[in-house]
Amino acid sequence: MWKHDNFFIGAFSTMIISLVAAFLIILLGPWFYRLFSDYMPQNKLLLLAFIPAIILMRYYLRKLRFEKSGMGSVAVVFLLIVLYFVFLDRKPFSVFFINL
Repeated sequence: MWKHDNFFIGAFSTMIISLVAAFLIILLGPWFYRLFSDYMPQNKLLLLAFIPAIILMRYYLRKLRFEKSGMGSVAVVFLLIVLYFVFLDRKPFSVFFINL
């Protein structure tokens, strides 16, 4: 599945990796953030969830030379970053609602 040059496979794999990374950051972010600070983390910490997607995008484009999968990955990363800035940046709502 990971080594086929298809737009939808690139988009789907990037979406899954981004969602898993965001879920892990939402669960582990407050715990890890409290090691260094007394405050709850802000939504900016969620930007770390895009790093695995960007690494996958680079892997598709540079290492495997899969243009279609890479473009699907670029589209999803771009869409997720735009959605972050539209819905979460500088809003009073925090995604880190879990108090462990």
